[in-house]
Amino acid sequence: MENKQPVDIYGKPYNRAMIVAILMVGSFCTVLNQTLLNTAFPTLMRTFNISASDVQWLTTGFLLVNGIMIPITAWMINKF
Repeated sequence: MENKQPVDIYGKPYNRAMIVAILMVGSFCTVLNQTLLNTAFPTLMRTFNISASDVQWLTTGFLLVNGIMIPITAWMINKF
């Protein structure tokens, strides 16, 4: 039997297992990042003298920017 390696739209072969592994590591880092940020709430509240709801809004904004930058980064890598 012939071992067919998957190819992208330009005909270049790629390693599917490596892509899945990178996505899994990225997902883990995202969850870890959010968890570490949540444990920093008391320190952020004391340091900047703000309430818990303010820290939560800042965290939500930070995570939204992360969520927006992921597809933009993929587009930029493809474009440039």
